[in-house]
Amino acid sequence: MQGLKSNKAGDLYHWFKSMMTTVEDTKEQKAIADEVFFRFFNLRPDERVLKRDDRFSESDIVRLKKAVQRLNRGEPVQHITGVTEFFGLDIHVNGSVLIPRPETEEMVLSVCKEIEKVYDTVTPLHVLDIGTGSGCIAIALASRFRKSHISAIEISEDAISIAKRNADLHGAMIRFIHHDILSSDHSIFSPESLNCIVSNPPYVRDSEKRNMALKVVDYEPAKALFVPDDDPMLFYRIIAQKASIWLRKDGLLFAEINEALSSDCRDVILSAGFSEAIINKDIHGKDRFIRARM
Repeated sequence: MQGLKSNKAGDLYHWFKSMMTTVEDTKEQKAIADEVFFRFFNLRPDERVLKRDDRFSESDIVRLKKAVQRLNRGEPVQHITGVTEFFGLDIHVNGSVLIPRPETEEMVLSVCKEIEKVYDTVTPLHVLDIGTGSGCIAIALASRFRKSHISAIEISEDAISIAKRNADLHGAMIRFIHHDILSSDHSIFSPESLNCIVSNPPYVRDSEKRNMALKVVDYEPAKALFVPDDDPMLFYRIIAQKASIWLRKDGLLFAEINEALSSDCRDVILSAGFSEAIINKDIHGKDRFIRARM
């Protein structure tokens, strides 16, 4: 193969990086190569260096060649490996679900801290994840609060299949519900039956699509990302309305938000009857999360 000196691990690693013609940043090249070699061959960077003279099979080389071809078409590395890490947990992903982002990990961490501050977590809590996708949020919360009752709503049956696979992988007892949160049905939960609701709903306006990376637009599910420009608060309005029915007194609502629409989001949630709604910034200083209390 072009530029390949040998089938030794060290040579293959450097060849793989050099073949990423659509990835110009050297740090990103290294991060992708490290991830591929770990997920494909269970070689972490330090192990790969120690085993740099180990020889790979022809089928291993073909596998790497196919991976770099997919990378050069713009496909996310997480789809090529089929797995990513979220909250210290391996999460299977494909084109039916969003790839979990670090910002969402930030939200889950803040949810955990707030729950532990507000509630006696020895007592089982009732927590709902709306729009669960891969199940990453629900599974992370189930791993942290093992005595609690975790439910997760999702409209996509394909996504539910992935989420159930991930839950089984981690022994997470989660009730998955196939449901369209935008429907007028409030009956899937009893009034005042939940302690906490968490959601990372679609919040990117259609007009913002042109500013996004092609690997996101082309390979991740549009229904989980985009909202119409003329109604960007669609999901927050419905979620807030249903949360105001389902949450107990002093119940908590957490959501990831569009930084450009934080004030609008707060107004929508307060108008649904919440006593407070606080905007929090992510590690980049952008308005990214909202925490509300009934």
